[in-house]
Amino acid sequence: QLMNTLELKDSQYIDGEESKYCNIYYCNAVDKLNQEIIDMQIDFFSLGGNNKKLNEKFIWYKIDEIENFSKTQIIKKATFFTSHYMGFYSTVINNEIVNIRISPRFGVGIFNYFISFAYGIYLPKGFSSSSINNSDSLWLITLMWKATFEKALTKSQIPKEYQKQSKNLETYKGQLNIAKHLHHNLFDKSKFYCDYRKLTMNTIINQTIRYTYKLLEKKGYANLLKDISEYDQMLQSFGVENQKPTLQMIKNISYSKLNIAYKKVIELSSLIIKNESKSSNNSFKNDSFSYFLDIAEVWENYLLKLLQRNLPEYEIYSPNEKGGISLFTDGSREIRPDIIIKKDNKVIAVLDAKYKHYNKIGKYADIDKSVSRDDLYQMATYLYHYGNKNENIVGLFISPIEQSEENIKILNNSPNHQIGVVNLNIEQFNSENCVFSLEKVKEAEKVFIKKIKRILNETI
Repeated sequence: QLMNTLELKDSQYIDGEESKYCNIYYCNAVDKLNQEIIDMQIDFFSLGGNNKKLNEKFIWYKIDEIENFSKTQIIKKATFFTSHYMGFYSTVINNEIVNIRISPRFGVGIFNYFISFAYGIYLPKGFSSSSINNSDSLWLITLMWKATFEKALTKSQIPKEYQKQSKNLETYKGQLNIAKHLHHNLFDKSKFYCDYRKLTMNTIINQTIRYTYKLLEKKGYANLLKDISEYDQMLQSFGVENQKPTLQMIKNISYSKLNIAYKKVIELSSLIIKNESKSSNNSFKNDSFSYFLDIAEVWENYLLKLLQRNLPEYEIYSPNEKGGISLFTDGSREIRPDIIIKKDNKVIAVLDAKYKHYNKIGKYADIDKSVSRDDLYQMATYLYHYGNKNENIVGLFISPIEQSEENIKILNNSPNHQIGVVNLNIEQFNSENCVFSLEKVKEAEKVFIKKIKRILNETI
């Protein structure tokens, strides 16, 4: 089978990315992916919350040039557009494997830093600044697997379960299996053939974790996963077998309060094993393989952790963790801002983390990187519900691009309510000549925190 790969970057919904070599397979693959999204067959993994399924497309294209050839039209050039999802999709179009890969638009180094900062993932020294081969479709899912696995470890103990055992024992245990006892011990009165339950760690969950870890290690991620090697050795010492579980065995895992924390890492393990099976068979048939991550969610969680670490004098939280408030008295239509900042038990700021190209409120919506009408009206609603008309409160949009010089605007009918844009400029590191530098990122963070502190002090 031949293989074609369409390389894109996330959030190219304004200018898009032109594919000079564009065959019909790319466009057909995008159409197929979008149909699978509409049919809710594509999983979008959330590192912080529940998995979600979307029913709207996040890749689309515009045909730029068509060539007529033997009574048929061939797409020669097209421009592809993406939203705030990154990941990998592989399928078969007319017996050819077609891949679509969406990489982080600010580079792998920045993305790895966001992931490690937001979710507390340990990355070996130098890993975030190392050059990762973007053609490798597993680096993102490896990070996701590591994140969900380490989160499971902090929330739960090693999964154990009682398994039924039937053995001929010298001491009586559990229940006597009369049929087998008579068959084996008719002339030997010293033994008892018993059925009993034994607590074991050799569960499908632990076997799946061991197998996935070994698989990713073989794929070249030993350095990233080296802190998990001790856990793997511990599972081995507890008798957990390193054997490949079938996808059906993984699907049949029964989850309870004791092991539910491992559900997400097992789902990702299933994807990795599924991909390995297809790669080894070198045949996708008509099936598709995909995984996507909402990078806007990563941006939101990164900002939340950054503010919490640098502004300890304020109460800073996400309503996604504590729950939002209802828009109506009957409890319907809950609103959930991204980040809330409180002082002395009063909400003084509502932050909306926007992984978009916003650099100002602007005079008109959606023009020259201005905040959209919908987002602006939504922020006004947040301030109305979380604030008091007679007390100061500010709503801030935060995007990862350079901010225009613009003062925060005061609302007409609510002079104590203000809305503005305060950005953390990550875009400045997005150039071919700019190598990822943790020191420069830290400097940008300090500038951002200084702006936020000033605004909060003026609001109190």
